[in-house]
Amino acid sequence: MKSFHTFQSGIFLATFCALLSGTVSAGSETVHWDYEGEDGPSHWGDLDESFSTCEMGKNQSPIDLVGTLEADLPKLNFNYPNTGLLVEKNTGHAIQDDVRPGNMLRMQEETYELKQFHFHSPSEHTVGGQHYPMEVHFVHQNDDGDLLVVGLMFEEGPHNKIMDQLPSFRAERGEDPNYSGVDYNELVVGRDEYYYYNGSLTTPPCTEGVMWLVMQRPILVSAEQIQHYRDLLGFDNNRPVQPLNARIVLE
Repeated sequence: MKSFHTFQSGIFLATFCALLSGTVSAGSETVHWDYEGEDGPSHWGDLDESFSTCEMGKNQSPIDLVGTLEADLPKLNFNYPNTGLLVEKNTGHAIQDDVRPGNMLRMQEETYELKQFHFHSPSEHTVGGQHYPMEVHFVHQNDDGDLLVVGLMFEEGPHNKIMDQLPSFRAERGEDPNYSGVDYNELVVGRDEYYYYNGSLTTPPCTEGVMWLVMQRPILVSAEQIQHYRDLLGFDNNRPVQPLNARIVLE
């Protein structure tokens, strides 16, 4: 079994300082890019010099989570005490929920603060080549600016009451979207097994040095709830999987 510490010591975690209205940006907002056509993923690296890593990078995300190596991965300690009111917006690339400050994920001796979470449909990561119908990314950042993203897959199943409390679902039912009772701890609790690898942002500028933790147990939601997000955005917003190259995926 490979030691997590041994693996981690060989990883360079880049420092990010780009904030957008107090929230970590999921990508550049100054150059137009898209998920299809001439501005789609296969052309991102040509759209702007600052996007060159999208084409030239060797540690890009997402990836196919296959050929993993068992390791003694550290326990994840989620502590989201300041849940409740969310600011939900359509960024033009994803449906994103900005959160209150003070919600933390502790991993070993390092603490990362949750900045926002956003949805991709279908999933960006695949497992053995198979997509899930949807994936959510919980974006965290530590005091040094390092990013840690927790990915959770969605699988079709029974109606999910927690998802039903998110602003757009409430608005669809004619209820006040500014609801302060959303407890998104329920989306991460009890999910201790995960895949770990070193990757990048999945949107331009595709900056590398992002620590990725993809939970192995999916969230169950109804087909109608999945379709709700697809209808809100109106198109598929998943970047194709990228080459693994020399990286190792731990689990």
